Amino acid sequence: MKKNIAFLTLIIIFLTIGCSSQQPTRDIQGVEDQDYPIDEETGYPVCVPRIEGETGYPISDATPNYPQGPEFNIEKPLHDGDQVVTGTGPAGVPIRLVNVSEVGLQLGETVITDNGTFTFELDEPLKYGHTIGIQLGDIEGTDLNQNDFLYSETYYERPLVGILFDIASVE
Repeated sequence: MKKNIAFLTLIIIFLTIGCSSQQPTRDIQGVEDQDYPIDEETGYPVCVPRIEGETGYPISDATPNYPQGPEFNIEKPLHDGDQVVTGTGPAGVPIRLVNVSEVGLQLGETVITDNGTFTFELDEPLKYGHTIGIQLGDIEGTDLNQNDFLYSETYYERPLVGILFDIASVE
């Protein structure tokens, strides 16, 4: 018991000495050699001036100089139970229809016709609430370059799925 009282007395002495002494003012980054009054109760400066300086990393509004890829469109709306998906795009481009909701499960493949239309006839009907999308198909053996289909303001990029030329939700 006496050891506890002695220990508590030491703690009280250290706290009394530490709290009663004048706290030195601290340098505030960006402000040159100015002393600010310290609040005795809290030990913090009473008033801290607003420091003008950098506002953050500069953000550029520049438009990227990437070449724009061709535009593709899925005809909407799509309904639960539909087994045909149609749309438009550049003639001769092989495309894949994928289920985005099932992390890119392939639903079908086709080549866009000379008049710029495509049709996917599905084995399984579309499911309500799922999202489907169009991706570039197998271009091996064609004159097409995959790099021509990497960027467009109308394209979507989804993790684990990739670049989608258009997407649609099944209602």
